[in-house]
Amino acid sequence: MLVVGIFVLSAALIMLMTRQARAAATPDIGLPAGATCEVIREKVAEHGKAASLAWAIKQGFSLAQIRAARRCLK
Repeated sequence: MLVVGIFVLSAALIMLMTRQARAAATPDIGLPAGATCEVIREKVAEHGKAASLAWAIKQGFSLAQIRAARRCLK
């Protein structure tokens, strides 16, 4: 019985740690709906940082969304 309990506890800890790792590795959190870091990098490379920033402001994106998008460029 003790072995089963240790196994279940270990499995739960592993699942929790991998879930947190996936969340930390996903920079898309906070991005506008439908946007991914891959698309943002592609469009900024295509149009430039200044034009991309101006477009985002004109479209009404929040400062938090713009900050999240900037994290994709690092």
